[in-house]
Amino acid sequence: MAPPALRPRSPSELVDAAFQILRAHYAQFVMCSALAYLPWLLVQLVFYSDPSRLQTISPTVSVVFGLGIWLVFALMSAVLIVCASQAYLGEPVDVGIAVRQALPRMPLVLVGAILRYTMMFLGLFLFLIGALYVAARYFAVTPLIVLEDKGLRGAFARSSELSRTRKRHVINTIGLATVIYWVLAFGVQLAAALFGNLIVQALIGAAVTIMVYPVVAITEALLYYDTRIKSEGLDIELMAGALEGVPPQQPAAP
Repeated sequence: MAPPALRPRSPSELVDAAFQILRAHYAQFVMCSALAYLPWLLVQLVFYSDPSRLQTISPTVSVVFGLGIWLVFALMSAVLIVCASQAYLGEPVDVGIAVRQALPRMPLVLVGAILRYTMMFLGLFLFLIGALYVAARYFAVTPLIVLEDKGLRGAFARSSELSRTRKRHVINTIGLATVIYWVLAFGVQLAAALFGNLIVQALIGAAVTIMVYPVVAITEALLYYDTRIKSEGLDIELMAGALEGVPPQQPAAP
């Protein structure tokens, strides 16, 4: 499959392009998801294997579990975004290269995720508007860290710049991909709840996440490129490089 055309896209077009990339490289993206999610699945299985733990779940444990799953998704997104970038730029999707590129940046990805989620949580006290504003303004922090090698300050500042005047577009795009994912995940989890066994539910939930969540991360990567196309003319830069015979690669930020 040829990479998607380099052009500005609407939210629905970005999500459609994400599904196209996922279908074309499904095995690689599922492998990336599995590598990131399976350690967390093992933690869940160990915890659920002792029924006595379920009777004494403290607020601290609940907070740790909540933070843990957010961080797992942040790590998973980092590797998936690199793979999505490879596909979008017409390069071979290589999981090994993606892991080697993302792994050294993981400490920054984790800290960046914690900062974003903390600000989003505080934004909830502003009737959800604050949380949506933070999510839109800093949507590109992870792509910027893993694709442009930005530090934390640079990633947050550049994401603010890329999202300027485009926050509704960002929210609509990420929101559409997230709703599709959660509708599928919730439907399957609801069916899994009929078994009444937390281990079975964890296994089914992991399978759904590994197989479906990549579309959200791919959408994040495409949205990052979309904002660069609209604000920096990235599509013209890449097409000019192709005409000159320059191999496709992650273009430098201006």
